Amino acid sequence: MRLKNAYILTAMKTKTAIFFMSLFMILPIGLMAGYASYGNDYLNLLRGPGGELYGAAYGLMQYGSENTMLNPTRLGETSNKALYLYHSTWFRNEVSASSVAFTFKYKDQPLGIMVSRIGISDIPDSRSALLDYGLDGIPGTGDTGEGNGQLDENEIIDYDGVLFTGIANYTVHLGMPVYQKDNFNIGLDLGFLYTDLIETNGYGLTFDIHVEHKGKYVQSLYSLKNLPSAVMVFDNGAAQYYSPQLKAAWIVLFNFGDFNFKPGLSSAMSITENLDYYMFAIGSVLAVDIQPLIQIEYKNIVSAGISYRLGDGLHAGIEFSMPYLDVSYSFRPSNNGDLGNSHLISLRISMDIFK
Repeated sequence: MRLKNAYILTAMKTKTAIFFMSLFMILPIGLMAGYASYGNDYLNLLRGPGGELYGAAYGLMQYGSENTMLNPTRLGETSNKALYLYHSTWFRNEVSASSVAFTFKYKDQPLGIMVSRIGISDIPDSRSALLDYGLDGIPGTGDTGEGNGQLDENEIIDYDGVLFTGIANYTVHLGMPVYQKDNFNIGLDLGFLYTDLIETNGYGLTFDIHVEHKGKYVQSLYSLKNLPSAVMVFDNGAAQYYSPQLKAAWIVLFNFGDFNFKPGLSSAMSITENLDYYMFAIGSVLAVDIQPLIQIEYKNIVSAGISYRLGDGLHAGIEFSMPYLDVSYSFRPSNNGDLGNSHLISLRISMDIFK
């Protein structure tokens, strides 16, 4: 009987690996037609310091409430530091991304909730500042260009009339583990999206499924995102569909006394026009990204790591773990000087600190 069970488990592992590798290879190819070649990639800004540094593999490295989006299969094992706070600045401080997450139990079912905002401030709106008086510069004459809403010759801008506004994306994600069998765990997360643009607003929905396998030496995570397709509907009647994505990660566990070494690999496949920021391009819009990484941990007190992504270069970060507080920081350089560098910091806080 034991031999039979071992055979069944081995077969499950093999079939699962073949299934996800097949999806990684053929799913986006079959779904390319009819989808936009850009998508809701801005959600990647919410991965936090560890998620930006290690990619999908960070979902295999910790049990914090940030797993609401990264790996909800682990929310049932969330540490006592259930409160997660995150803030980051991007692209010369022009973009900010922030999140707060918490894990609790609802009818004995672990549930993670994450509320996030990604915003851009101080966007100049000069439409009301245009002195649209035409070529002669005199209002009311009906001269060429008057009242056409364009900056014509001899027309000027009243800079005191320039308004500064902002746009933002707001998200609420719910994540939960739904199945556990031997070393296999399955989790789901549902995202509600709201986009506040200058002229219109959008409302969206996204659904992801995650499968984790815990081996003795190797752990793996597979995530199918935007299933069957994420959607955003705008007030002006426009609608946008976002193509599915496949993310996968593997880490190998080595222990040497007080030190843990975790080399690994994160990968992603998506349909996009931004091929320059991916390692491989398949055709004109299909992209594959591979992110090698390593984390070194000492006595579960401090860990540091590096990774490499084409287009961003070398990433680095560090994390400190204390009885009631974890602090994580990562630095994201930019090979494109006009984008600037990015800094990400997050906290995991034990609720016991408030007692």
